[in-house]
Amino acid sequence: MPERYTASSPLTYVSEDDPPVLLIHSDKDFFVPLSQVELLSKRMNEVGAFHTLIIMKDAKHDALGYFFKDSPVWDFFDEHLKGN
Repeated sequence: MPERYTASSPLTYVSEDDPPVLLIHSDKDFFVPLSQVELLSKRMNEVGAFHTLIIMKDAKHDALGYFFKDSPVWDFFDEHLKGN
């Protein structure tokens, strides 16, 4: 069912006019391979879609405990979600 795989893949819908996207993934995720977010990041680079990729070191599938005060996540939010 290749057409269903294509229709359900985020890679299919990446475009240059996408809003800024924050991608967060762990290098130790046992459920979703790191290669999946790397493919998405690569596709976004190819079309010129702005995104930030953060790879959490030695974290598991969830990001709990990563969003501390000095996390780069807050920099992304400050840059893209605050009004001018």
